[in-house]
Amino acid sequence: MNDAAKMIDLDAALRMVDNTLADVKLHGETIPVRDAVGRVLLSDQTSQVDLPPFDKSAMDGYAVLADDERDEYRLLETVAAGEVGTKRLEPGATVKVMTGAAVPPGTGRVIIIEHTEQYGDTVRVLEHSGSTNICWQGEDVRRADTVLSAGTILSTVDVANLIACGLTEVKVARQPRMAIISTGNEIVDSPALLEPGKIMNVNAPLLAGLAKEHSLVVVSEQCVPDDREAIAQALHTALDQADIVVISGGVSVGDFDFVIEALADAGLKLHFCRVAVKPGKPMTYASASGKAVFGLPGNPVAVYLTFHLFVLRAVALMTGAEPGMREFTLPLASAFRRRKGERVEYVPCKLIRDGALEPIKYHGSAHLHALTQADGFFIVPLGVTELYTGDTVTFMLLTRCRV
Repeated sequence: MNDAAKMIDLDAALRMVDNTLADVKLHGETIPVRDAVGRVLLSDQTSQVDLPPFDKSAMDGYAVLADDERDEYRLLETVAAGEVGTKRLEPGATVKVMTGAAVPPGTGRVIIIEHTEQYGDTVRVLEHSGSTNICWQGEDVRRADTVLSAGTILSTVDVANLIACGLTEVKVARQPRMAIISTGNEIVDSPALLEPGKIMNVNAPLLAGLAKEHSLVVVSEQCVPDDREAIAQALHTALDQADIVVISGGVSVGDFDFVIEALADAGLKLHFCRVAVKPGKPMTYASASGKAVFGLPGNPVAVYLTFHLFVLRAVALMTGAEPGMREFTLPLASAFRRRKGERVEYVPCKLIRDGALEPIKYHGSAHLHALTQADGFFIVPLGVTELYTGDTVTFMLLTRCRV
């Protein structure tokens, strides 16, 4: 058995991906901030303005000088948001300000409207409180503060913050290009073709959807039979177009699994083809000329998991993001047992309201529908066969929680 064919542990497999892609970096491009959701920052971003940019009222109310507390004030003027007042505050006087409006210089607090009564130009105070009700200039962000660091995968909130900080363009890594190859004589793309022995090709749309969620550009989708020459030709075509090629199926040791041989035919270096992880044991990785090829097991839950563990790691390395998934330590809501502990196991589960993890009903890695009820996976370490209610485990969050 050659070294690449030996089963290796998950950490070793991830390190191998890291090592082979350490020097692979996609070039950068400058794009409008509004278009940058999901993209990876290539440099630290600093604010061009103070936030707030001026002292402003947090409430509709009456601005008064600091230490000028009395029961009645003379109203000078009313200032709406977007306007600048013309009157100066003085003892015994007030300016009515709307939420978001700039307060006059020297304002110490804003008395909210609900605590006052107004009679013509006289404002009577019904209740004094200790709150200033003022958002002070720069209290959130100061000009030249670093607001986001290089390597950040920009969320919608991140983009909104960059815009608030006066940034209109940002330099980001180019979106990785991904090619998808589905293998198998049994898969079809139309229900009309579902004869005995055939199944729907779910892995291609699953991978295409995941690519879209993570800002990858799918440059091609190919569906090929279990044929060594056809798979090798599909690889050649995909490698001409993509930075990352993802193959589903054909990576095990069956009589009609030809992906390993086809990788060699396509001139790729095989790094591993068996990983001590469940689901996903036949996980395969090869590379050539700065391009990564991942052979994912054919069952869709394994495809989903290994995409997150391996493909997204490659994406992070190529774009300058921090590799790795979001993980938390949480208690189990019920016991879990398995017969063997020879692999790290990822168990689909949901997060319940008391902050515990509940395994969901799950029949194995072909049971894709189970993931509709899952918030992620809890991890059963190598060598562990039994976990008890209340035991803490590592939880890998993958979806929007349903709690």
